[in-house]
Amino acid sequence: MSVASSLRKVADPRLELATITSVSVSADLRHAKVYWMGHDRSKIEDMQRAFDGASGFFKRQLAKDLRIKAIPELRFYYDDTLDTREEINALLERVSLAEGSESK
Repeated sequence: MSVASSLRKVADPRLELATITSVSVSADLRHAKVYWMGHDRSKIEDMQRAFDGASGFFKRQLAKDLRIKAIPELRFYYDDTLDTREEINALLERVSLAEGSESK
């Protein structure tokens, strides 16, 4: 079982529309960074609190399936990749529009 599949078992409604985008595990397997995205940007802070509160649940779920001595400490981070891409696209569009108005 993975963190992403465990997400479906979380009872917190704030995480219903969350998606795990990637997980980065340290070389010593003691720490894992879990990146997530949500569909409603206005609820990012609430969702972050929900992930932070559910970290023990996710760790227990992983402990059931992984056969290693220590389960990594999970830290959750909002994945702002799409937000950054949208900002860059908006800037490029503005530059394009400005160049178009200058050439007239």
